[in-house]
Amino acid sequence: MDAVELVYDYFEDRAHASALIRQRRPAALGLLALLLGAASLYVAHALAGRTSFPFGWPGLALALLWHSVMTFTATALLHLILELGGAHGDARALFVHLGLSELAWLTAVPLVLVCQTAFSNPAWSLRLVFFFVGLWSLSYKARGIRDEYGISGGRAWLTLGLPYLACVLVVLLMVFLATLGWVLAALRTWG
Repeated sequence: MDAVELVYDYFEDRAHASALIRQRRPAALGLLALLLGAASLYVAHALAGRTSFPFGWPGLALALLWHSVMTFTATALLHLILELGGAHGDARALFVHLGLSELAWLTAVPLVLVCQTAFSNPAWSLRLVFFFVGLWSLSYKARGIRDEYGISGGRAWLTLGLPYLACVLVVLLMVFLATLGWVLAALRTWG
């Protein structure tokens, strides 16, 4: 299997690429694609002036490690959710799909450069670039889930959104509990 051909087929011939991924499960290619996408996202954020890691080799290493760990975790979590829901598929092939979907971030660097060249104040255009490229990457993730587990597109999007929804609910619960503790402390000092 030629890796370049598989990457081309992933974006152009979905059925053929999914069959190859299901048959061969090239985890190394998925990891390489994940690292390329994460590096591109890191550079795009640095060019836009909004890095969460310091710019340089240590920051790049931290960003690559962070994306790798989060993709492994997302693969395990999504596979668990899908298996508990009755869908059957392979976690290794799902990891390849998630890794290849990160290649969408390769378009972020040129788009950031175009926005910075075309606009004198590119803040909103940069936000839109990151939003739409992120949405494009998520659509490839949902497509990979749908192809690997044989479920509908709506269920794939719902499954992909469940971990994010759980994180939002945990944050809201923490905010509620912190606010409740603050109100109770204020009532104790007041009364």
